[in-house]
Amino acid sequence: MIRESLARALVLLRECPLLWLPGLAAGALGALDLVLQFWLGTSTAMRLWFLELVILPFFTAASYASVHTGECGASSYLQGGARYYFRVMLPTLVIGFATVLTILLLTIPLTFMGIAATTLPLILAGTVVPIIFFTFFYDTAAVFEDAKVFESIRRSVEVVLRRAGQVILFYLACFVILAAIAIPLALAWTSILYDRILPLASLNTTDIQALSSVSISSMLGFDGLVFTAVMFVIAVTAAVSLLLAFKAAFYQQISGEAVPVLQGEYDEKGRWYKY
Repeated sequence: MIRESLARALVLLRECPLLWLPGLAAGALGALDLVLQFWLGTSTAMRLWFLELVILPFFTAASYASVHTGECGASSYLQGGARYYFRVMLPTLVIGFATVLTILLLTIPLTFMGIAATTLPLILAGTVVPIIFFTFFYDTAAVFEDAKVFESIRRSVEVVLRRAGQVILFYLACFVILAAIAIPLALAWTSILYDRILPLASLNTTDIQALSSVSISSMLGFDGLVFTAVMFVIAVTAAVSLLLAFKAAFYQQISGEAVPVLQGEYDEKGRWYKY
């Protein structure tokens, strides 16, 4: 099932180029956030997070809608994004709020006990990992099954519990994909900027943590910072686009949804016509 889903994801990305838009949007906004952090500071760059929160669910919903219907035209893509935007956005906010609230409820009593600082990483891992594990497919359920807020979350938990073995294999495949994308790009980035980042090797952990964004940007230089942003866009675009298509194809398999066949062609003006 994993191999078939990954093969279909590659077919989807080849036959429907608009499915690359979520990754491209995430990469571009993330790179802009990175550059602004170095130039204007973290407080200014944090404002982009709200923009990302508003924009990315639209592209996610639109891409899932295209996979669901098998239509790859720009018009159907935009219509799918508009139709399922709040179906994806609202459960995202609910899950995020529930995660933060759970962490706070666990951290506050531990703070009074004086052990929060040492146990906070365990709290974060023990809270975030199970929530992600069980609710990871809420957005696909929201689009493919037109599920409402809590129904999409419930449906994700149900599918994970019913096919836990396959879901674990899916998560492992996602980690392998991320490593296959990140490691070569990281090696390329390191080899090209080796002379500039070499001084970091002589610093201890405390010194590295004390480095400011201004110090790092001056170390990289303008061209180095631009190159870093470009590499970031490439990595995020490839990873997000492939994983979203993989996730969509996998969910269609484990949920028993019929997989539509993409049939059609682009005319000379780039418009998609379905057979």
